[in-house]
Amino acid sequence: MSADRDVVRRVERGLRMVTVPFPHLAGLVGAAQVTVERRLPTMGVFASGRLAVNPDFVARLNEADLTFVLAHEMLHLALRTHDRAKGAGRLEFNYAHDYIINDLLRAELGRATIPASGLDMPGARTRSAEEIVLEMRRKGGATASRSRVWDGEPVPAQQRFPGAQRAGGGAGARDEADDGGDVLSDEQEGDWYPGEVEAARARREQLKALAAKALSLAEAMGALAGARDIVAGATKQHVDALRGLYRTPWQLALQRWIEAVAPGERTFARPSRREAAAADVVLPGRRREGWLLNVVLDTSASMTDELPRALGAIADFCDAAGVDQVRLVQCDAAVTADAFIDPPDLARHELAGYGGSDVSPALAHLADDARTRAVVVLTDGDVGFPQDPPPFDVLWVLPRASGTGFAPPYGRVVVME
Repeated sequence: MSADRDVVRRVERGLRMVTVPFPHLAGLVGAAQVTVERRLPTMGVFASGRLAVNPDFVARLNEADLTFVLAHEMLHLALRTHDRAKGAGRLEFNYAHDYIINDLLRAELGRATIPASGLDMPGARTRSAEEIVLEMRRKGGATASRSRVWDGEPVPAQQRFPGAQRAGGGAGARDEADDGGDVLSDEQEGDWYPGEVEAARARREQLKALAAKALSLAEAMGALAGARDIVAGATKQHVDALRGLYRTPWQLALQRWIEAVAPGERTFARPSRREAAAADVVLPGRRREGWLLNVVLDTSASMTDELPRALGAIADFCDAAGVDQVRLVQCDAAVTADAFIDPPDLARHELAGYGGSDVSPALAHLADDARTRAVVVLTDGDVGFPQDPPPFDVLWVLPRASGTGFAPPYGRVVVME
């Protein structure tokens, strides 16, 4: 249809205009595949780069508003919203990133208001998506929101996400395909375009590389200054752990703690392998009694660069302490991931989704398991936790001195400085 071709051409012109204020998005813009889609009420983007647009919605936007909305969709790809939402409520994470992106674009493009009745939270660009999700869950009745991300009606967040206040939160009934979000799922793309499943999968991998390049360029150019969530694309990463390097004081403290909570006693019948390179020194090894070390991860944006260091150090010490497996637990309002990992595999363990700012559900989950003897919590200190001590040893590992006055009433705190 010629009308649809005109819509595609107009959107493609708008995408080219996006690269004027945001040249670092040029690769993602070039990979975007514009599709006219009347089953969608407004506009949305798939992780494959397919940009689905409703022609009536596009017709209602002037050129400046269209550029804003298209830049918004490209930033979803750059910030890897699709990946980060896995393990949490997809729609509420979509909303959280919308608040951040719209506030960022308002500042960058000099706009007084958000076009197309988009989601609006002044100052959101200085916050992480995790913080905003938790605010919507805890203060939903007082947090303004909309019935959908574009052309939505004003509603409180509690009404938009009625399940957020119930136990479990996270993913659930509000993750339906037709939910008013603009971060569209792989499953929906497969349902709508069944003949392109393999091609879409290949494009998704290509888009991951382009997103990483876009963020690197943005950082190098100083673009999107002040946007706390700009490093978000790294939240889903392979943790290439840094192992075998000089052990700093915090690493020694971690080692001593693991040694202290290990169940087996020392014996010269099993020499320590840690000093195997020294021919004139024999240290006692640990009597082999395999045990499980539990690790709770706070994978909020501020922890992205610190997790590889911490997990690498833990992997270094597991063999000497007789740790057979490491249990990695992530949670937000509920436990979202619970994986058993062999210690050597910590060096390349993939983290997906977002873990959050309250570790209480994770500690309660581990307390229900009789095997739990010791738990390492990797966090930035801006985190909720139970006030009553759990029935196991706890080591809190922080990337740097916390400005939150983090002082839990139990366990030991180690700072990675």
